[in-house]
Amino acid sequence: MKGNISEIRKKLSSIRGEILSGATEIEIALGWRLRTYFYPKTNQQAAIFYWEIINDRNFGFDKKISLYEKIPYFKRLKQYPDMIKSLRLIQKVRNAVAHWDVESGASSINNIVLFDRSNFKKINFNNNLLKEFRNSEEYVLKKFGFKEYITDKYSN
Repeated sequence: MKGNISEIRKKLSSIRGEILSGATEIEIALGWRLRTYFYPKTNQQAAIFYWEIINDRNFGFDKKISLYEKIPYFKRLKQYPDMIKSLRLIQKVRNAVAHWDVESGASSINNIVLFDRSNFKKINFNNNLLKEFRNSEEYVLKKFGFKEYITDKYSN
């Protein structure tokens, strides 16, 4: 074992909290962006669409991203490729920390290896991946107009 598994699990727990919290904020921002695309003005139909369709438990993060990808208006935006790349990275990292197991024998405190037993994929959680996640999170929140989330989260 490359590191103390107890220390590795504590660090992973902290990382999980940050990733899951950030991904939740991104999903909310994406849902709101979709709502305002279909219903630019707030009215009863917009509220029903947002709460009964976009935020339905059967309309998860992947479906929201997929819907965003299918809308021609978004595809024409200059930011579209970077937005999709960021959203998919956030989704991938979120899914890994939520569902994958720690590969304790291959992990160290600075490189936590998570393993998906269903398809034998691995992901290395290190400072580079965390930085990439944070950059993607910040990019999406800025572009979707949720700058206050960034200020609240990253200001001292």
